[in-house]
Amino acid sequence: MTSMDREFLAPESLESARSALAKATTLPANAFTSPGLYEIETERVLASSWLCAGRLDQVPNVGDYRCVDLLGDKLVMVRSQDEIVRVFSRVCRHRAAEVACGHGNTKSFQCPYHAWTYSLDGSLRGAPFMEQTANFDRRDFGLPEIRTEVWEGWVFVNFDREAEALGPQLAPLSQLLAPYRLSEMVAVETATYESPFNWKVLTDNFMEAYHHIAIHRDTLEPIYPAKESYTPENEGPYSVLMMPTASKPRSQSRDFGFTDPLIAATVFPFHLFAPNEDSLTWYQIQPERHDHFKLRIYSCFPPEMIEDPDRASEIEGMQEVVRVIHHQDIEACETVWAGLNSRSFDVGPLCSLEEPIWQFNQWWIEKMTRS
Repeated sequence: MTSMDREFLAPESLESARSALAKATTLPANAFTSPGLYEIETERVLASSWLCAGRLDQVPNVGDYRCVDLLGDKLVMVRSQDEIVRVFSRVCRHRAAEVACGHGNTKSFQCPYHAWTYSLDGSLRGAPFMEQTANFDRRDFGLPEIRTEVWEGWVFVNFDREAEALGPQLAPLSQLLAPYRLSEMVAVETATYESPFNWKVLTDNFMEAYHHIAIHRDTLEPIYPAKESYTPENEGPYSVLMMPTASKPRSQSRDFGFTDPLIAATVFPFHLFAPNEDSLTWYQIQPERHDHFKLRIYSCFPPEMIEDPDRASEIEGMQEVVRVIHHQDIEACETVWAGLNSRSFDVGPLCSLEEPIWQFNQWWIEKMTRS
């Protein structure tokens, strides 16, 4: 940790971001731009948080698997013979080659280097010519299993074995979103983006509707005006942004239906999703460096909608809307990233419409400064 990083983590450096919303600022620029702080963030925040590895519907059958990279770890999500979805390291226990890539269906995982073979439960089934190695026992060399928890159809992993269970922390959010049938949705990959900026730039953008007035002035703002958006109070590791429609603003709404308001939710640190009546948009973020992450966007639909050929064009149309919106957001994120890297910017004041960012910042600061 450099002296600059230690100075950043001092209480006085983050005092303005800790203030009540009416007086609060953004996180300082180096919270986004510092490679050293990203390393600290990875250990103190990300590695002890619940991170989404995928969805149950992405591995519906025994032997279905999907590889995912999280925090530099090479993982594979697989449905085992007992129908349980597990997540393992996909790094061979012999010489560290990867035993799987991409996605597909298999009866076992075999290392392409020396043919070590692993069962779907991670146990080592075969290791050629190891009989002469002293004290070698296959039971000692299975693929390491990562702690998992399923929430609303998503499979979350946590590298911290002592971390608090996720479900109880998100119980109020589950109750709020119960009508949306999240666990029943089926994911359809919509787009993949190499994103050359810090992951928090995108999460901040996703959490607020304030930018509708400029970035989305011709798309979202006419339908979901920024001034009507609001954020319910919560005590869990998540935020919820409510966006009433222009035709039924918040002042006239008491019992919202499926699409009134639009909801954007974030499970901290970076599980982003937005449900509505017959679809669910999900952003899967995979941080790689302080200045780069991979983003996979999925549009999720009820199975009956996907199975109906007459609705194929409707599905594609909804996916195209998601792509258009995100391309507008890319422009916003890129200009923010350039500004964060300039010498003249440190912090800026938060607007009352940016309460979810404030909520996230309090959570992030608490984790970053925990001794």
